[in-house]
Amino acid sequence: MASIRFGKFVLPGQRLGVVEEYLPGSGVKALKSGHLIATFAGYAEFDARNHVVSVRPIRSVRKPAVGDTVLAMVREIQEKVIWSDILTIVGSKLTTSYSGALLRKGQGLDYVPGDLYLAKVVDDLNGIYTLSVEGKELGLVQAFCDLCGRPLTLKLNHLECRECRRAYRKKISVHYQRQDWLLNWLLISLKHHSF
Repeated sequence: MASIRFGKFVLPGQRLGVVEEYLPGSGVKALKSGHLIATFAGYAEFDARNHVVSVRPIRSVRKPAVGDTVLAMVREIQEKVIWSDILTIVGSKLTTSYSGALLRKGQGLDYVPGDLYLAKVVDDLNGIYTLSVEGKELGLVQAFCDLCGRPLTLKLNHLECRECRRAYRKKISVHYQRQDWLLNWLLISLKHHSF
């Protein structure tokens, strides 16, 4: 096998070493044979001190990080967890989808699939991001009736379905139903992403 120096460009499937020499880092997979291969095109980085080989992508891939504010859409409701798709991070566009888990502790988290909310990333456990809606900026920005599916309207201290006249008490953002704000936020995220 040809010796690969620090920073050399590699292609997917290219051998980078063996498990006896290095541990696989980001962008590297260990095969049953013990060989380490690149999983995408990028630049090989060998950390001799920690014995880790990684591949740095050509374009930086933006992932949610602890402290980021994200826009998420409810995908599935379970007894203790609201599973969501993270759609975007404030200031950047995501090129792949990520899952978020909003723990259902406390009042006002009776969200339904399709609801959009702003949340903070508070933890990252193997690519599943724990989200929080604590704070006045965070919470629902658009919600839907769980009976008829129509958008809920903000009344004095609750949300209401104009069709069913059903009232809801949910944790909402100060930006609830402000389409102008939401569109501007999404446009800023798209603008910071180079195509």
